[in-house]
Amino acid sequence: MRSSSGKIVVFTALPLEYRAVRARVLDLQRIDHEAGTIFERGRIGSDWEVYLAQVGQGNQGAAILTERAIRMIGPDAVFFTGIAGGMKHDMALGDVVVATRVFAYHGGKQEDTFKTRPEMWPASHRLEQAARFAVLDPHWAQALLPAGRDAPEVHFKPIAAGEVVVNAQASTLQELLDEHYNGVAAIETEGAGFVGAASMADQVPALVIRGISDRADGSKQHTDDGGFQLIAADNAAALTIAVIKALPSPGAVEAELPSSRSDTVDTPRITSALFGQQLKEPLSVAWRRKLLPLGSSDSATMEVHLLSEDSLRLPMRQMNQLKDNLVSLGRSEAFFTATEEVSSVLEADFAAAYVRDPRHSRSVGLVITRSGQRSCWESLPRSSSLHIPVLDPEHTQERVADLLRLLLRFHDVPRTRFAPAMAIDPAEILTVMSLDAARVSNSAVLARSGRGGPVQILPDEVWDAATIGAAVPTIAEELSLRLMHHFRSPHDLQQF
Repeated sequence: MRSSSGKIVVFTALPLEYRAVRARVLDLQRIDHEAGTIFERGRIGSDWEVYLAQVGQGNQGAAILTERAIRMIGPDAVFFTGIAGGMKHDMALGDVVVATRVFAYHGGKQEDTFKTRPEMWPASHRLEQAARFAVLDPHWAQALLPAGRDAPEVHFKPIAAGEVVVNAQASTLQELLDEHYNGVAAIETEGAGFVGAASMADQVPALVIRGISDRADGSKQHTDDGGFQLIAADNAAALTIAVIKALPSPGAVEAELPSSRSDTVDTPRITSALFGQQLKEPLSVAWRRKLLPLGSSDSATMEVHLLSEDSLRLPMRQMNQLKDNLVSLGRSEAFFTATEEVSSVLEADFAAAYVRDPRHSRSVGLVITRSGQRSCWESLPRSSSLHIPVLDPEHTQERVADLLRLLLRFHDVPRTRFAPAMAIDPAEILTVMSLDAARVSNSAVLARSGRGGPVQILPDEVWDAATIGAAVPTIAEELSLRLMHHFRSPHDLQQF
């Protein structure tokens, strides 16, 4: 694991964004990079040494200077803060968006129609969790914003980053965004270069925080004249500082890690992250097959569940609201695409939002039951050459982690613990291999000899929600390894 440096870098594009951050950092001193980039070094509280830099507008400059700063400074985390155009009518000017994902929306292929091929980077889980924790305090902005200004509303949603400043209600670009990126909350011109560079630089944690200064609909001149650029930059800078203050002190994470000595016993936090409380018997699961019967065309699908240990009974009024929330959550997290039609249902015991597209062998869905069970599922990826679902162990682990994070965003249930479960169903027709190998392979081994029936990992351990959130990669690895154990196949398997 990377050792802590106690350093953080905060980037901005525009002078007013830079000044908004600069005003909240103490003891600034100028530091010059040999290539000419000027940083200012200061401190936030007694824990963090903070470096500030302006990168100018555009993803290319953001990428170059991010990589340069990481090499020069070796920070524990990097932030990009500033203003953006809002893409959602339910957000007010001055609201702040913490980017859960950043889409580089200009990627694509031009044929008779433009086919999008976007790149996407998720937010650092550690930094996103710090942001969520920071705004739990209703007074988080009190000491960071001018007296009399209310704390802005903070949204945790995806954003899009390209090379064009969008300021038109009707344009070809606006149509592209509406059709393919309907879930994004804001649009800007540096985030993709920033997070892409951080991702390649040894996976340095990165987070984009943007204040909404205009609505990207042709009214920019009017809102700029109204002072909303300054307000939005100020609000985004304030939240960035609040997030940094919410991070564990430098070295705290390393202090929690167990020593390599075999006699180390005092590691309660690591133990809770790796070992949940074993239940006497697994909790009862409402599997996807029970909730929404499989269609004849459904192919191998992975489902992930979090079951509440408490005996909840959600009222139908809340279930009706959650039904609508499932659709908006799925779109905002790009679980449902912007163009597909999502079906939603409210039954006596559950609410669901799902897509079943036999033409593309696609089945995805979100469910919450009245007992508090949270569930989601998605079809396994297919190889274009093999034409059957592929169970890639590495990809599976990554997707289980993503789906667990999605389930944790459903709705708040105070002080409850959850037991994770997962399954592959149906599990007769699939192969186990890497997706890269499947793309070039002309044959595959049919897993489990084509035997019928689902493969299920039962919910027999419980964790509190905070521990699951902090240990998602570890829990996803455990679930995936237990799943893959069922696909350790004998030698006489059927060839496909």
